[in-house]
Amino acid sequence: MWRKDSKPEKMMESLAERIFVYKELIKIMKRRTFLRDVGIMVAGASIIPMNSGCGWKNPNNLITIGMIGVGSHGVGRNLSHYLKYPELCRVVAVCDVSMSRAISAKNLVNNTYKSKDCKVYQDFRELLENKSIDAVQISTPDHWHVPISIMSALKGKHVCCEKPTLTIDEGRLLCDVINKTGVVYQVSVEDRFLPTYHKMAEIALNGRLGVLRHIEISLPINLLPKKGLEVTIPPKDLDYDLWLGPAPEIPFIYSRTFYHFRWYNAFSGGLLTDWGAHYCDTAQLVTGNEFSGPLEVTPAGETLYYNDGIFNTAYQFDLQYRYANNVTMRVASGNCLIRLEGDEGWVKSSGWINKLAASNDKVLDLTEKKVVLPTANDEFINFLESIKAGRKAIYSAESGHRTSSLLHCGNIALKLNRKVEWNPLNESFVNDPEAEKFRKREMREKWSYSKICPGYKY
Repeated sequence: MWRKDSKPEKMMESLAERIFVYKELIKIMKRRTFLRDVGIMVAGASIIPMNSGCGWKNPNNLITIGMIGVGSHGVGRNLSHYLKYPELCRVVAVCDVSMSRAISAKNLVNNTYKSKDCKVYQDFRELLENKSIDAVQISTPDHWHVPISIMSALKGKHVCCEKPTLTIDEGRLLCDVINKTGVVYQVSVEDRFLPTYHKMAEIALNGRLGVLRHIEISLPINLLPKKGLEVTIPPKDLDYDLWLGPAPEIPFIYSRTFYHFRWYNAFSGGLLTDWGAHYCDTAQLVTGNEFSGPLEVTPAGETLYYNDGIFNTAYQFDLQYRYANNVTMRVASGNCLIRLEGDEGWVKSSGWINKLAASNDKVLDLTEKKVVLPTANDEFINFLESIKAGRKAIYSAESGHRTSSLLHCGNIALKLNRKVEWNPLNESFVNDPEAEKFRKREMREKWSYSKICPGYKY
């Protein structure tokens, strides 16, 4: 286990794999029954670890990582990155409500390290009880981001978690918990570390555009699935009640559970918070509002929502924002685009893999610059190095909360179909009790914040 004072989805293809999964499930259920019978309870939940310790010895004091959520993104991007840095960390546990996914991730870890030491969990609370784990990577659906982050921080784990938050108030609660516990928190978004957006922000902050006047952002509309749209019984290896967590109980639909949860309001804020969390982070940086936000947001044009009885978030919208320095920003559905416009030029990107385009070559010249933004090779390296150095990560909880908040304000404006005014200092709507009602959402009682983090204001 690392100490600060130390030196520095694929389906199962065979019957054998299915049998292995079911045996693992039986072990878990037997263990939970035992814990229930002997009455070992912590904070109202049975959360003693399935396996105490990590089995593997840590001679080099590497940072030990527990992966919570190992679906397509959790494995394809997040887990794969940690496995690239054996000199910095060791993945010692994986967890997913889908046991087949968890076991697949465990096999990947063990094959990479050529060992059999990786622990597997279905309930993240059990993973959090493993004292050999220093930090967690959270790659779950949006409605779980903050609850698991808070529970992890309260257990003393450092946290790297996917964006966005689900509501304004829970984002503020997250920041309060992180500030009090002192753990390192990193918002797991690649844009802050990608050369394209990093350079774009430095171009604006170094005056290459003159005075910044307007930001144009367009978000690509995702196609809805054509399969897996029927109400069915959840797979036997999926703990669907735990997948729902704080969200309301609704029937299981495969496509709404895996990936496309983003287009259902109880689980996410839709296109606006999903894609908007990428580009609007850059907007917050270049307007000098990384720890603040806009003053107002107004819907323009026609807003369309999915209404097929399965999905229900907005997929067509046009929002006009205004900041205190009179910079305006348009965030609309359409294509991939962020464009910064000043009184002396413009710069734009149509995707991080594409080169920047500008009004002239002089705009792109950063040979001399006074403003230099912090950066790292990626968010994972910055997270790990921040833990070792005992410092805040580049994309902190507060910064991520502020970006998510401006997007939640946009969704609230769309819902009310009118302008809303926002006070970023006290984080409240100005003389607008109707808008204030949408700052938080109801949660299932067993997952309420009063139970997750008693003593904190929510």
